[in-house]
Amino acid sequence: MKNPRVSVLILHKNGEEIIKNCLDSLKKTDYPNFETVVLLNGTEDDSEGIIKKYKVKIYKSKKNLGFAGGNNFLIERTKSKYVVLMNNDVEVDKNWLKELVNFSEKNNADVCQPKILSLKEKQMFDYAGAAGGFIDKYGYPFCRGRIFDKIERDNRQYNCNRRIFWACGSCMMIKREILEKSGLFDEDFFMYAEEVDLCWRINLVGGRIFNVYKSRVYHLGGYSIQKERLESKKEFLVHRNSLLMFFKNYSRWSIIKLLIPRMALEITSGIVFPKKIPPILKSFLWLFLNSRKIARKQKDVQKLREVDDKSMPIFQGSIALSFFILKKRRFEELNGVKKCR
Repeated sequence: MKNPRVSVLILHKNGEEIIKNCLDSLKKTDYPNFETVVLLNGTEDDSEGIIKKYKVKIYKSKKNLGFAGGNNFLIERTKSKYVVLMNNDVEVDKNWLKELVNFSEKNNADVCQPKILSLKEKQMFDYAGAAGGFIDKYGYPFCRGRIFDKIERDNRQYNCNRRIFWACGSCMMIKREILEKSGLFDEDFFMYAEEVDLCWRINLVGGRIFNVYKSRVYHLGGYSIQKERLESKKEFLVHRNSLLMFFKNYSRWSIIKLLIPRMALEITSGIVFPKKIPPILKSFLWLFLNSRKIARKQKDVQKLREVDDKSMPIFQGSIALSFFILKKRRFEELNGVKKCR
């Protein structure tokens, strides 16, 4: 099929101007075979009236299903070859979708992420996704173009299409076929790192994930969390979900080998940043109380495994030690990573 069908899936919970800007932007997309599907995810304002002015499919949920549950809901109600997960605070270039589809079709890619730039400062990478995601061997995510709070300017240093470990949920295109092997999002995550967890499983079943630099989108970033003032809950979810995917997706041998240094890094984070202590302890408690459930998840995920841990694109150092001790603040400065040049 020359132009395979694509469903662009958007979750929306409040923000009339935000969703208007996103849908206005999508109208200029230069690709002939896509649909836009919006889930009103516990919306309380008049966004529905605005969305009805556009040629989009609308679903409604009175309850906020979260990023994981909301996207699962929409994926199950569409039938296209590809699905794009897009945040409601994203704006796009006209060729963004054409570049993703063309690359995937030519290279048999299972997941593709565009270059994600900041909507506020378009010469800067976006915090959430930048030029593609990686994890270190202890399970800590980072990006080409953003490590911890250090965000790089886009000077074309990552202008090459390359395999990455995870794609950002702000904007990522997934081949439906790979989801049939890996499964959908784990709804226990609710929000934060759920796309990293999904991509980890996609890597486990032999899927290939790429950044496509000629596709560009712009992300406002952090809109929902700023509106709802959930910083404490955010910190809890970030720590809990990062540990949850560590226990789910690694083999038992890798967990045994890496668990003590991983927990030491968590404790060190609390010592260095005392405000993190309550959410870190809360995440430990949740993991302990749900240990049987996590063991079942780990067993189920390992049944899917086709690729061993050493064969996946995992950074074999510690991103925390590289950043804070060795002062390596840019992706290109990390030891052992493949550079564009």
